[in-house]
Amino acid sequence: MLAFTFRNFSARVVVERAERVELGSGVSADTLGDAVAAGVAGRHGGGALLAVALKKLTDHSPRLLELPATDPRLGCRVTVTTDIPREVGLAGSSAIVVAALRALARWFGVEVDAATVAELALLAERDELGITAGPMDRVVQAHEGLLYIDCRRPRSARSCLSLDAELLPPLFVAWDVALGAPSGTLHDPVRARWEHGDAAVRAAIEELATLADQGLEALRGRDIPGLQRLVDRNFDVRASIWNLTARDHELVAVGRRRGAAVKFCGSGGSVLGVMRDDAEYPALETAYRDAGCSILRPEIAVG
Repeated sequence: MLAFTFRNFSARVVVERAERVELGSGVSADTLGDAVAAGVAGRHGGGALLAVALKKLTDHSPRLLELPATDPRLGCRVTVTTDIPREVGLAGSSAIVVAALRALARWFGVEVDAATVAELALLAERDELGITAGPMDRVVQAHEGLLYIDCRRPRSARSCLSLDAELLPPLFVAWDVALGAPSGTLHDPVRARWEHGDAAVRAAIEELATLADQGLEALRGRDIPGLQRLVDRNFDVRASIWNLTARDHELVAVGRRRGAAVKFCGSGGSVLGVMRDDAEYPALETAYRDAGCSILRPEIAVG
């Protein structure tokens, strides 16, 4: 997989002194364990995401649950603010979990590297909240920048390669302003087909991995036309196994009609476009806004 983080949106988690353990606006408890239990029981929203991040940090560092009641760090308020558009495939929930893990680790003095943050974030959403998810979003958010990620098992430190963001061609990100659906809801049927050995799904996933390998070479060779063909093929392969709506197809078609190569950013509701040059952007901006979408040029965030 090829992926990048960008600065236009962010999730920010702050930890500060308080009388009790407070997670978001809905959880207040006397102990870390009680706060985790109350937050996870809520199942949804920022409080639950903060709670599962805290749970995975305490699983990683069990000594936190043994801190004496007099330890001043046990009185803390954890709050989150985010401007990432919700439920349009821009990894908003995993961004909150990654930010929470970093903030809580600093507060409690736990050393965690980027690979550990990514793994804990995946376990938090997948195992604790039952969200169908993979490592991709969490890995790129934990490392930041432009990455090539090999998700094939067994994964290792060499499965994640940092690339020079200058290799990227002109890009845009557009998304539907109407509220979408949780990513797990969209991924669940495909995941079930994969687990049952569906030949079409398995072939599609293998082709997507091959496209990423070829995309890496196209980036290194600064082959924009070649990369555009791969991006378009990525969407076509996804469309062959995902249950897409007419609106999903229209989001892609708007850009393709004006010469851009377009694919989904994630589960649907937003698209990434590759342009031949910057001069194409004004017409694309007008077309997407006329179609009821927001659009921007991503500012790559380098880790």
